[in-house]
Amino acid sequence: MDADLLQLVAQRFGTPCYVYDLDAVAERVARVRAAHPAAALLYAVKANPNGALLRSLAELGVGAEVITLGELERAVRAGIPGERLLVGGPGQDEALVRRAAKLRAGLVSLDSAGPWPLWRAHAPGATRFLVRVNPGLDPATHAHLATGAATSKFGLAPAAALELASRVAADGRLAGFHVHAGSMLRDPELVDAVGEVLAPLYAAVPGCTLLDLGGGFAVPDFPLEAYLERAAGLAERLRVELVLEPGRFLTADAGVLLTRVLYVKRDGPTAHLIADAGMADLLRPALYGAEHPIRVVGDAGAARSEDPSGRSFDVDGPLCENADRLGRARLLPGAGPGSLLAVERAGAYGFAMASNYASSLRPAEVVVRAGEPLLARRRERPEDLWRLELDAAG
Repeated sequence: MDADLLQLVAQRFGTPCYVYDLDAVAERVARVRAAHPAAALLYAVKANPNGALLRSLAELGVGAEVITLGELERAVRAGIPGERLLVGGPGQDEALVRRAAKLRAGLVSLDSAGPWPLWRAHAPGATRFLVRVNPGLDPATHAHLATGAATSKFGLAPAAALELASRVAADGRLAGFHVHAGSMLRDPELVDAVGEVLAPLYAAVPGCTLLDLGGGFAVPDFPLEAYLERAAGLAERLRVELVLEPGRFLTADAGVLLTRVLYVKRDGPTAHLIADAGMADLLRPALYGAEHPIRVVGDAGAARSEDPSGRSFDVDGPLCENADRLGRARLLPGAGPGSLLAVERAGAYGFAMASNYASSLRPAEVVVRAGEPLLARRRERPEDLWRLELDAAG
């Protein structure tokens, strides 16, 4: 997004503010479909649950993968029909099961045998089931994102997955198997390793029609075409259709977090820019050590830095936490009090993880379509912090 547009958004809606380019998201959807036209696309709602974004994806015919009752209701409210819903996650409770059953959700991923009796009792015959397999592989990513590692809480080891799949197949409800090897994956050859784990399972339970490889595609520069070529080959060998659950890949590069510099601190070994956004707005740097590109958006209204040394800055937030940081050692020429900064690649797991820690007010969200910015969620006000509280003291 260009500087003039971002300056306009900041002037009109203030900072901190998330901005999402819906046209860029649509381009990513088109790229995935061009690489594998036959794959079913189910957007992983946890990446970014913004209502305007979900409605845009619904218009494109993209389904949704949901893991909570809230995500389910968001997807339905956005216009995604039940048959294009996949209910996943390890904690499928009765409220989620009953609501998904009423909506006639098309697919359910069973993370363990525990929820199966609930689904069997409530889900209509149109709902089909995948069994999630833990392949026990090293996906070469951050430990928190290695969902396919043997020590992960997700899925079942192959033998246990086969046992559950056989029970589901006996009811005539089994669609296939589901593997989500991890997030921020970069190596297309991981598909081959997953295939070696899955091939015996598909051979042991004939009649399956689907293979769900999840999502987890890294940004930036994921080799999508090479990955999907291997995935298509695996699906062809197994004689099934492919299901994909992209989240971050569709939205991360389409979003920025706008923040203004409040103060500059140079008295010490490290120079600091104190911004009005931090870990309560974008948790990933504190949680995962994630590195987001940061740039100065023009210099209108900014007092330029007088530091002639060219040294880098830590970009820090306003909270009393040492982890309240957006980036370390960043070269930001001209940055000073009042400068507008764009924290890029923030369209996924940004606002979705934002919190009211320290009674912070969550930022506004703006969507851009055809160059026109529109407010999609207003900035929180102090009264929103206690809106749900009750006066327990009488």
